[in-house]
Formats: sequence, structure tokens, C-alpha cells
Amino acid sequence: MYVVARRDPGSRNGSAVHFLPSGNLIFMRRLLGFYEITPLGELVDETVVIGGNDRPHHDFIILDDGRILYLGRYRFPFDDSANGGDGETTARVSSLSVYDTETGKFERVWEPLKFWDITDPPQRVCWPGENPDWTHLNSLSRSPDGGWIMSSRHRHQVVSVSPDFQTVRWQLGGPDSDFDFPDPSDRFDTQHTATQLPNGNIPGGEGHYSRALELRLDFDAMTAVKAWEFSPDPPIYARIFSSAYRLDNGNTLINFGHSEDPANVPIAVIEVDADGREIFRLETIDPTVAEEASIGPSRYRANPGPESVIGETMLRAPKPKP
Repeated sequence: MYVVARRDPGSRNGSAVHFLPSGNLIFMRRLLGFYEITPLGELVDETVVIGGNDRPHHDFIILDDGRILYLGRYRFPFDDSANGGDGETTARVSSLSVYDTETGKFERVWEPLKFWDITDPPQRVCWPGENPDWTHLNSLSRSPDGGWIMSSRHRHQVVSVSPDFQTVRWQLGGPDSDFDFPDPSDRFDTQHTATQLPNGNIPGGEGHYSRALELRLDFDAMTAVKAWEFSPDPPIYARIFSSAYRLDNGNTLINFGHSEDPANVPIAVIEVDADGREIFRLETIDPTVAEEASIGPSRYRANPGPESVIGETMLRAPKPKP
């Protein structure tokens, strides 16, 4: 297991991280770029995203050809006066972009403005004040059939996009959901880190209490029904920064990465089996955090990792120290 921790949101901390076959790691610094390091933290390479390129945030995938597919962010100006807003409104929009590590070029390959109407109020589930963050994509993963699964926190929606990025294949939850929820309690909101299992189910989910939620999707009846869930006792509400991953042994690794009261209520990583029994728990608490802290110590994600990251042969050596 490896985790990505965030201490000070103003310092552009890391968010997602992935291992390379060599044993090195690539991690993303939010809105800045990508960094390759050795398991001992030695810098190997760095890419800072500048200018008009979409700023990276939340998540990325290393493609088979070595390019990086990542969630980007850009600002979109438009006239919102028809909705009682400002005629010169600017919204933050999340996109999918590709960075070519060999050429240094960036390409935007998917953007929600081609599929959803930013001026339509029902498409704006969360529209927080000035400088709204419209979609707030917060996870990106590959579906079993080669497509792309994204989580949109501010639409309360999980989205499946075709492998060539040209089609939104289905939408789960949120506005214009393609799936009905026969049991309203199976709905989710402000979810974080959605993936699709080999059996087609979608795990992940978070509400006003946080839970790991697995939904069974019926593509004939177009319904979504809970197949499994876990919520700790006592409940934990992680308003932001959470994840759930199904392990090879059938257990689920769940990260409750944020606490509204970090001085008294810990953030936790919990591994549970199919029956909801806890196999492992890691708790972090910081009694020194001031009550007025905006976020405090948080853990963005907990991922299953390789058995060992020490003693591997590095694909590239770290940069020499000046």
C-alpha cells in the first residue's frame, strides 16, 4: 500500500501517484506538473505545465506508449445573465488532456462542453458562488473494455467515455442519469475515486456520511442497485479526499482521507473483507491542528502497491545534486 498525503493545500501538494515498471514513481503536483522520483524520494525528472496548457489536477494515467493522460483544468468565460448571473462569468472546467513525454506537447482530448450545457441550470448541480468549479472531475480510471471512467464531484455523477474520447457512453447519477436507482439510498453525492470492476460494477461513493459503495449496473433494465457497501462504526464523514479499491484477494482498501475535526477524529485507511470485517486499520490524528485550519492534515488517496519498492533497478538515475 502507498498513500498520498496533503498537509498544506497552499503548497500544491501531490495528489495521484503511480509506479513505473522500474520501481520509480510518478506523482502529480496539483496545478503544477509531473515528477518522477525514486522510492527514496530522489528527483529523476520533472515537467511543469505552463502557459495555456490545461493545468493537471486530481488524477492521471500512464498510457502504454508512455504518454500521460490526465485531468486538466482551464477557465471558460461565458455570459450567464440569462440565469441571473454575471454577463462576464468565468467557470473552471475540467478536461482530459494528454502530455507526450517525448515531444513535450499537450493535447486536450475530451471536454465536457461538447456534451453538457454549462448555461442550463439543471446541469449545474453544484455551482459555488463566484468563479464556479463546474464539473470538478476528481478521478480517472480505465474500464475493463478500454474506455475511461471519470468521477464528477460537482455533478454527483460517474461518467463512462469511449476509448477514442468521442462519446459519453453512459452517465450514472446526477443530471440526465442513464440509470435509475430503485432504492433511493443507493444514490451517492460528492463522490471521489470511481472505478469499474472486471464484473462491470462501479465501486466508490460518499455522502453526508462516507462509505465505500459497489453498484451493480443492469444495462438491460438500466438500473443501479447496491451490491456491497462498507461504512465504519462509528461513521466517518470525509468531505473530500477519499478512495476505494478492490484488491486481488477480494478485500477492499478504503481511504477516509479527511476529518472535519482532525484534532479529535482521525483520518483512516481500512482494509475490509467481503463480509465487512476489518482486516487492517491505519489511523492518523493530529491534536496540534488549530480549529480554524481550512483543511488540516489529509490523505488524498491510498492505493494497493507492489510488495516492495526498495532494491528495484531504476530505469533512470536521479538528477545529480548541484
